[in-house]
Amino acid sequence: MENGGLNNEVIDKRKEKIKAWLKNPYHLIFIIILILGICIRLYYFNLTKSQPIWWDEADYLAYAKNIAGIVPYWTITSQHNSILPYLVAVFFKVGLSEEIVKFLLELIPSIILIFLVYKICLLMYEDKRIALISSFLMAVLWEVLFNSMRFHVDIPALTLGLLAVYIFWQGYEKGEKIFGKINPKFSIPLAVFLVILTYSMRRGYFIFGIFFLLYMVGTRNIKDLIKDKYNWIALGFSVFLFLFIEKFIYITSEVKNVGIYYHGENPINFLPLQVFNSFFISQQGWLNFFLYLFWIGFILILFNVILSFGYIKKARKTNAQADLFVIITICITLALFIFVLRTPGNFGESRWYFPLLLGAFISISRASLTITDFIKSYNKYLAVIVLIGLMIIGGYFQFSQADLIIKNKVSSFEGIKQASFYVKEISSPEDVIVSVAVPQVVYYAERKTVQPDKIANWENSQVPLDKFLEKLKEMPEAKYLFVSLSQVGHPDWMLKLYGVNGQITGWEIPFMDTKADLATNKQDIRQSKVYGDITFELLNVKSDVLIYTIKR
Repeated sequence: MENGGLNNEVIDKRKEKIKAWLKNPYHLIFIIILILGICIRLYYFNLTKSQPIWWDEADYLAYAKNIAGIVPYWTITSQHNSILPYLVAVFFKVGLSEEIVKFLLELIPSIILIFLVYKICLLMYEDKRIALISSFLMAVLWEVLFNSMRFHVDIPALTLGLLAVYIFWQGYEKGEKIFGKINPKFSIPLAVFLVILTYSMRRGYFIFGIFFLLYMVGTRNIKDLIKDKYNWIALGFSVFLFLFIEKFIYITSEVKNVGIYYHGENPINFLPLQVFNSFFISQQGWLNFFLYLFWIGFILILFNVILSFGYIKKARKTNAQADLFVIITICITLALFIFVLRTPGNFGESRWYFPLLLGAFISISRASLTITDFIKSYNKYLAVIVLIGLMIIGGYFQFSQADLIIKNKVSSFEGIKQASFYVKEISSPEDVIVSVAVPQVVYYAERKTVQPDKIANWENSQVPLDKFLEKLKEMPEAKYLFVSLSQVGHPDWMLKLYGVNGQITGWEIPFMDTKADLATNKQDIRQSKVYGDITFELLNVKSDVLIYTIKR
């Protein structure tokens, strides 16, 4: 009875604390934002949980099956080295499905991101409105939503990176116990540990470490940093963990890997600045409110940092330190792409720039509040309406863009998935599939898969038909051949596509004397063709993939 009464008393106290917490309007608004973010993600997860994987996703997942001992036919490519396949392999090994693994490694971290942004901004700025606006932006940003539905490394890597930022800011900058438990002196070792984990997830995210280093040098005396033994502990631990990851996780060394990304031969260009247009897109150009607000906020923050140069190491109760960190995150991320990667003709993919999102969200928040606070001096109700209107309009276009691209891509490469499952059912484990798409087929069919040029030991995809056939004769285990109309990179004798203004109007499979005119709906499908001792016979068609058997 006494224990029961005590438990009830504890429960009642917790209920009262929760009620008191929810009475704070800022807390209530954040809960609404968090619920919105969760509902959006669950909605799209339900649509995409079984969607076909793309080449880069298959690179991770097929290698995960290799690590788990399910299929030995695929080793990850050097540009996709990551700890992610090892994590997936653990889940595959214990029998979890692809959908559950995606939920655990992509969706859950995506939800955590909303919470992390909110908590980080609360630590950085006294104005809680910045935390609310920034967390709302993380909840609705189309690029985050889209990548949360894919087996990409960006969402889990960003989660680890922002967790490092949270620990760094709570322990190192604010001097608070980390998670209310850990001595703040351990903030740098813990942050560095998470930076290395972030690096192990996605190599380019090493820049989180640069963020911290530059901030520390910019806000503290170098002599004090050198004297701090915890900084040396962090350095020693990071070197050990770095070498461990390079030895046991990555199949190519960092030195060799740099050559893949650094392109000093290309001229410096400022195309990476276009990434903000991509992030804050709207179907109506003049309604790009988030884009305008970003640039306004960035200029305001930059101006504040410049004015604070003389006393930024002394003033601890201003926004100067937080603003400096924001500028560092944005400028260093952009510098990596402008001066190192130097991608010609485009800025790459928006998800590569995720490390600057926190700074971008804060910039939008600062601009929004500057505008609405000015309006508030005349009419506080109008200020609230304007702020809510900016968020609703900007958020709507983010949701619209996410909805469009996610739904349009749900069925992409469905044919490869169906064809692979089909051949898996009818083939023997020792059989080999010839296909331009390789890791997807390996992952789904769990059969060794080889590209036509690799069979012929040719240097590029345009291997001549006679060379391919010559080497194919020496490979009797090759029993199936896929021709996918949605997969690029086929030799000309294998597939030709015809189109006008980017629209496909017809296709041809020359080695089978097969063609189709989509404009007239005329098709000439040849069932089989003989090349000496080899016969190709049409076995089945799955969506946009033609499956041929190779008979001898």
